[in-house]
Amino acid sequence: MASNNLTVSVALCAYNGDHFIEPQLESLLSQTRPPDEVIVCDDRSTDGTLRIARKVAANSPGKVRIIENERNLGYIKNFESAISRTTGDIIFLCDQDDYWLPDRVEKMLGPFSKSEKVGLVYCDAVLTDEVLHPTGRTVFGARGGMALESARSARQLVHGVDIGICGCMMAFRASLKPYVLPISPYWGHDHWIAFIAHAVFGVEVIDSPLVYYRRHRRNSGADPALDGGAWKGWLRPASSPEAATYAKETRRWEDMVERLRQLRSLAATADFPKLDEFILESKLRLEFARGRECLKRLPRQARIWPGIQLLFKGDYHFYVHGLRSFCKDLLMD
Repeated sequence: MASNNLTVSVALCAYNGDHFIEPQLESLLSQTRPPDEVIVCDDRSTDGTLRIARKVAANSPGKVRIIENERNLGYIKNFESAISRTTGDIIFLCDQDDYWLPDRVEKMLGPFSKSEKVGLVYCDAVLTDEVLHPTGRTVFGARGGMALESARSARQLVHGVDIGICGCMMAFRASLKPYVLPISPYWGHDHWIAFIAHAVFGVEVIDSPLVYYRRHRRNSGADPALDGGAWKGWLRPASSPEAATYAKETRRWEDMVERLRQLRSLAATADFPKLDEFILESKLRLEFARGRECLKRLPRQARIWPGIQLLFKGDYHFYVHGLRSFCKDLLMD
């Protein structure tokens, strides 16, 4: 299918973003290949976000549709709502505070038009400060050990503590919607979509930055790799999360295993050659999460032997921060 025959939707989530939303919307609407629709879901902003969005929408009749949530949903469910409302063949995820380079849509449609087996495409992103001054780094460069420049296997995706693909970097086929919706509340919307897309579709990567990705104090989540380098990564795992944090990680992987098993039931009507691999690796990741949760609930002295078993099995080094995480689990309440 030629790229000019593919319709494009943008799912943009907004919340108190009046400092950013106007230039972002303008960067979408001035694309060399403009989107067919922009769905703006506002999550009960209390600043001027809605007023600004409506002003931009009035200057582009029929392009921008604004939905004002009846109650605050939180960013995950807000993205779920925005995605569910899209009507295009290809869906771009969009944060309110980034900025798209002019040919982003045009370039990212290319892989979709070449093969219907391609379900997700993602690009690199320039890291900037709050006022869009580039820091000299990109997401691919900041995550040098994660092989983001190529589509990854299930084994690679469960490795470490982060999938690494941010929502602002991705676009996916609308045919993926039944597989990813509803989104687990224990996952980031972008990581959930990226993981499942890798399991059921082909994934293509554009190894060049097509978006400016702001990193600032109002971002929805801290990220040591993107926000300050290795020293912040060392400080972060030194904290002692409560047992509920470990339970959340268990639920995270329980939800993924359950969703992948549901997709396996569709095998008679869909071709998912990689799905068994993804189910297996997710189950192994779940097993480790359950082991850590059980360990955290034991008295300190009782943690030593089961903890050593996990350590020598290699799980601590493969899935989390190695000895740092092991010592934290053994010594901290």
